Amino acid sequence: MLHIVIVRDPLIFQSILKQTEAKKVPLSGIPYQVFSHGNIRIVGNYTIDIEEVLASVMQEFNPDTVFFLSESYPVSDEKLSGDIVLPNVFFSYNSAIEMMEDIDSLLWKSETVQKQSSSSVNREPEGIVRGKYDEGGNGDLSSKNEFFHSSQPIFLEHYPLQDDYDFESFGLSVGGVHVSGIWNESIEDFRIRLRLVYENDTFDSDIYAFVQKAGEMKIQGKVYPVAYTKTEDKISGAKNVWSIVQFIIGSIDPDLISEESEGEGEENTEEWIDGTSEE
Repeated sequence: MLHIVIVRDPLIFQSILKQTEAKKVPLSGIPYQVFSHGNIRIVGNYTIDIEEVLASVMQEFNPDTVFFLSESYPVSDEKLSGDIVLPNVFFSYNSAIEMMEDIDSLLWKSETVQKQSSSSVNREPEGIVRGKYDEGGNGDLSSKNEFFHSSQPIFLEHYPLQDDYDFESFGLSVGGVHVSGIWNESIEDFRIRLRLVYENDTFDSDIYAFVQKAGEMKIQGKVYPVAYTKTEDKISGAKNVWSIVQFIIGSIDPDLISEESEGEGEENTEEWIDGTSEE
């Protein structure tokens, strides 16, 4: 199997290259750099939109999986600096929530009230995510919630198990709600507004566009967006996120585990990736 890992942050990209000692792949006429590490291709330093990067790597390499590592803001109280989330529900941010004068107005408009300051660690996405849509993700927004959403949510089906406490030792949360847009530093309660409307875990600028493009290309089953929360120590953050990516790829690709663990890693193949396990 061939795996692509696209890294948005240039510093994280360079740090991953140093720790993996990946070798540059000599390609011409493409607006990004590619490095090889076994059967993984690490892509970064791109000068085009993420949608174009995805389309290009699919054409150039026809990989089995494409990971997108994107530095994100923690929104949920549960998410701290350095945490890593594999979201499975995605929204495009609508700046209309910034127009509400106060939180009370926002509560009324969104019809989403958080009864506790934080939810359980193994919660299913709920409220606006589960309450307003059918199981297939095709339900309609209510007229009030439609005010806040510029698009329907996108769902990924990679993770049948969402008990992220199983992976706490890895600093990993499996399943979650992610919103993409422009973070507004000028609004003091911006994070609270996001939580009330979307009940999301993380926020970045590009993941929604990445998943949306994958849907247009009919390759959603191949893409794995990874939201890693901001940390001051980029080197440590890069080591952490790379170890998680290797763990996930190893769960998908038994041959990769066999190569790195000399045949002893097959028993570690995890059920939560595709619903099956190696015996």
